[in-house]
Amino acid sequence: MLSNYHEAKYSKVNRTMNDGSKEEFECPGAIEFYNKVMGGVDLAVQMANVYELDRKSCKYWKKYFFLLLMSSVVNSWIAYCELKPRKTPLLNFIAPLAEA
Repeated sequence: MLSNYHEAKYSKVNRTMNDGSKEEFECPGAIEFYNKVMGGVDLAVQMANVYELDRKSCKYWKKYFFLLLMSSVVNSWIAYCELKPRKTPLLNFIAPLAEA
């Protein structure tokens, strides 16, 4: 793992095993940090895949275009929701955007 943000130190983390018990393991600091903040990235990817824009017959470059387009729409929706006091559903954000 390469990182210029984290030091090359190990930290102790607790992992839940299959039987429900917890064990303590050592892992690099960069991996510990990623596991703490990865929920936001996974949530954004999950939201981008709710309304898929690609088709099975699309050329490969169109799939990448639609993936990047939907990722940018979800990111702008997240920024929009932070500015507004009331949360707008993603579909209600996409529809006027598509019409415009």
